Amino acid sequence: MTGSHPRDLPAADIERYHAAVIELADEARRIAAPMLDRGFTTETKADASPVTDVDRAIERRLRELIGRWFSDHGILGEEYPPERPDSAFQWILDPIDGTEELVHGIPTWGAMLALHHRGAPLVGLIDHLALDLRVSAGVGLGAYRNGQRIRLPEVAASTRPEAVRLVMSARLNFTRGIDEGHVFDRLTRQFPNHRIYRAAYAHTAVVTGAADAMVDAHNHIWDLAASQVLIEEAGGAYTVVRDFETPDGRLLSAVFGTRGLVGRIASAFAETNTP
Repeated sequence: MTGSHPRDLPAADIERYHAAVIELADEARRIAAPMLDRGFTTETKADASPVTDVDRAIERRLRELIGRWFSDHGILGEEYPPERPDSAFQWILDPIDGTEELVHGIPTWGAMLALHHRGAPLVGLIDHLALDLRVSAGVGLGAYRNGQRIRLPEVAASTRPEAVRLVMSARLNFTRGIDEGHVFDRLTRQFPNHRIYRAAYAHTAVVTGAADAMVDAHNHIWDLAASQVLIEEAGGAYTVVRDFETPDGRLLSAVFGTRGLVGRIASAFAETNTP
């Protein structure tokens, strides 16, 4: 998730892409709301995760709009094969992050949408229809919660561990692809005031300052693509601590949140062998 510096692009272009991602999120809401009201169907994918007709309908429509607005841009989404994978610009789509939560009536699911240029994030958005909560950001534009500018509070690197509000992926994530359950165990002992928020809301909690930092372990790029620009534009820090290939594709782990804590938390990964 690194590449050419996005600030090399004209500010007007980034503003246009940020406006586009807002329109995509609005369209996702327009699709999801009536489908959820009348009921939806659920299937189990090859990886044993659930998918609904809502996930698929949103991604199809967003791909259609991106193809119309930016015909030379690539698209990487969770539910369908990549389009124009060699393009410098890549829209990265997770139409519903937290489908399992959606199926069980837990409102923390959300759409995670991003645009990267040569591997560097330009814009990012996480939208929670059930919570009426949206965060968005563009490089150089700032980060916003429901349209209002947000800045992360300062948290000192020396903050006592039991005061750090650390969000973690579930332990199961740490064993996906490679077994780093011991890293999860180390972090939970080191930061005993941790909590596990499910799905996209975990990221949103950190972006809005409801939590201090997050460790998102062994996830696909569409689960993380929006968050770097969101965190950095809110005044925080983001670092990738794992990036490796598995039979199910590329998996990433990232630590992000307030600047004073990210390096301290990421050091737990430095104490173990990189895959």
